[in-house]
Amino acid sequence: MTSFLQRYFLSDAVRCPDWPTIIAKARPTACILRDYDAPDRPGLAEAMRDVCRRFGVSFAVAGDAKLAARLKVGFHCPSYQLARPALRCGAVPDSAAVHNRRELLLAHRAGCRRVLLSPIFATASHPTAMPLGVIRAQSLARQALALQLTPIALGGMSAATMARLDPSCAVFAGFAAISAFAATDRAAG
Repeated sequence: MTSFLQRYFLSDAVRCPDWPTIIAKARPTACILRDYDAPDRPGLAEAMRDVCRRFGVSFAVAGDAKLAARLKVGFHCPSYQLARPALRCGAVPDSAAVHNRRELLLAHRAGCRRVLLSPIFATASHPTAMPLGVIRAQSLARQALALQLTPIALGGMSAATMARLDPSCAVFAGFAAISAFAATDRAAG
């Protein structure tokens, strides 16, 4: 695939409240606004977009195609929206959350370019979800590649777990995480 490891930061106001520092110091490849319950999500999205632009970080809004279009940023499609195009408002998602082959095929049909395969390992975000594990995750990633989708690992991911999952970066283009970026947030405080 590539020797460049893409790193996606998924926002989480509780675990990583100082997201501007994370973006400035960690310089992820991309930032995806999740924080679905943020009191002023449009204002938060606008602020994140501006900080991401300042540091050359790609930005996407999860779950709200209208907001993404209004801000002229990427749209990340949660898995539950893949089967219901009306919730996407006709928007073509840049990326989608995918947990199995069925969702992978839906993401392909929706026109996604990237899929965040999850959960690879146990994760604090979804503690009751059954992790895919290395073998199943690699298999799903290969299926994504066959569909010309870029697979990104999500769920318990960090540089260390990425090395365990795909030591040669032959299958996954990178990883997405929350907690892996929290150290940057703590170091700033």
